[in-house]
Amino acid sequence: MSYITIKEAYSSETVYDDPENPQASTTITTYTFYRFNTDSRQVEQETGSYNAYPPAGFSFVGEFWSECSGTTRLGYVHDGAGGFTIEEEEDSLSCGFVPTDPLTCDLVLSVTQTTSVDGTTAEVVATGVNGRARYRLDGGPEQLSPFFYNVAPGAHQADVRDDGLASCRRSVRFVVDPLPPVEPPTGAPEGVDLVGQPRWCQVPAPAGATVLVELWAESAHGADDFTRVFVSQKQASATGVVATRLDSLLWPLLQPVAPPMGAAAGQVQVCRTNLVNYFVRTAVLVPGRVATYETGPLRTALRGALPAEWRHLDYFTYRLDAYAQPPFLTWQPAGQALTPAQPQWLFWLCPAGSPAALTVRRSYVRTGFAGGTPLVEDESVSLSAGRGPAFRLLAIPVKPRPNTDSVSVGLYTAQGESLSPLVSYPMVAETERSRYVCFTNSFGCLDTLRAEGRLDGTLEATATLVDRPPLATDGRAAPTRLTFDVQALRKLKLATGWLTAAEQAWLQELVLAREIWQVHPRLGVLPLAWPKRSLAVGGDEPPLRGMTLEFDYAFDPTAYARF
Repeated sequence: MSYITIKEAYSSETVYDDPENPQASTTITTYTFYRFNTDSRQVEQETGSYNAYPPAGFSFVGEFWSECSGTTRLGYVHDGAGGFTIEEEEDSLSCGFVPTDPLTCDLVLSVTQTTSVDGTTAEVVATGVNGRARYRLDGGPEQLSPFFYNVAPGAHQADVRDDGLASCRRSVRFVVDPLPPVEPPTGAPEGVDLVGQPRWCQVPAPAGATVLVELWAESAHGADDFTRVFVSQKQASATGVVATRLDSLLWPLLQPVAPPMGAAAGQVQVCRTNLVNYFVRTAVLVPGRVATYETGPLRTALRGALPAEWRHLDYFTYRLDAYAQPPFLTWQPAGQALTPAQPQWLFWLCPAGSPAALTVRRSYVRTGFAGGTPLVEDESVSLSAGRGPAFRLLAIPVKPRPNTDSVSVGLYTAQGESLSPLVSYPMVAETERSRYVCFTNSFGCLDTLRAEGRLDGTLEATATLVDRPPLATDGRAAPTRLTFDVQALRKLKLATGWLTAAEQAWLQELVLAREIWQVHPRLGVLPLAWPKRSLAVGGDEPPLRGMTLEFDYAFDPTAYARF
């Protein structure tokens, strides 16, 4: 008894532990194996499941087994669904039939091409065969199947041999055209998608049709070097829809914005890492035809998310309708006080229709001149390159100054028309306890917390007795190989000091932040390892309006013994 595997089918389902968090998910793959038993002439199935992404499926095409019944040949042909049909060939030369009339070589060949997720499939169609046709492509090994998969673009030759007649061979030449270069959509992106929350692409197609779905994205925002980052082949549902979840595919392509340092910290930066442009390309696959693709609109993916209560709305459209101006990407309450040395940024996502040239205006009220003319500093920004200003993300440094009472920041057109809300910050003096923590907010941009509380620092070390590996230089009376392995941990506890209710609500962003840094006046930007986070946001008793941060630095502890 032997088994012949004729089909391996896989299906996957993504189970989301948190429906609002696409990263908290598990992929469950269900498999079904179809094996033909050569003794019983029946197909046996094996099913099961496991937690992983599914591999590519397998389906045998054409005849997979044969036997003779007298001079009649019985060919077992896979039906594509795990079953089979039996094709009878009477008076088969393969089963000992001897014809009375001499055989002639009447082979006629043709080739059809089909585009699939794996490339081009070539089917060699042979008629006038006396026995069984044997197929060969470009001098390769012979095979019974007339299908050749993933055939490269270029000129090819298919050879067919009729095993019912000696020296009966024919050849046919054909050319596989390269797929036309993918042309991304022209013009500016159509909209922006926050991919820290569910984002679906739904493609209409006839029920049961096979649909090819491709996701194309650029390497960095504005690079315009689109490459295919995902491809799948799915069956349309009974309602005629193929649904693909995009947020979990786009999120890994995006990187956080780190606090700018050096000369870049004092200039407006156009962000390129936490957003990219993308589009979806689809095709309904029909056997025997070259796929015809449809390209969807160009859109911008931003590394961020909205609270659940906002996700049924287009947040930016809502803000434009409600306030007539787009918002800065922060939930930080208004009126936050800054010190002259505080690293602070505002992030602004340019809406559709933004001018290609704009001005960032900083206005300072100098100490002792409250009623006088403010000191105004203008910085020009040009966004004319590439696809224009739509959905470009600007990191705008606030640039507080000493000897001032406040600083205000706003965006204007070249003609002086206001484009954004005017954000004002009162100034306070820096103290010996002023420390600055930057973190990624829920929009994927940067916020800054100034902590004025007490810093408690301890350096803990744990010494473990270990057995070192033996060395060739050890003598017969080898010394003990026991030695101490010391691991050091720097624990830092930083209190924020008194917080308002609005500040406590905003600091939920810090508790949930993915990336956190301390901006050190002497050592620059230091990434923090902060595995435990907590914030008391309410209770029956009046809470102590403060927050304690306990963290370590995210690199070798021996590197910061002097901190």
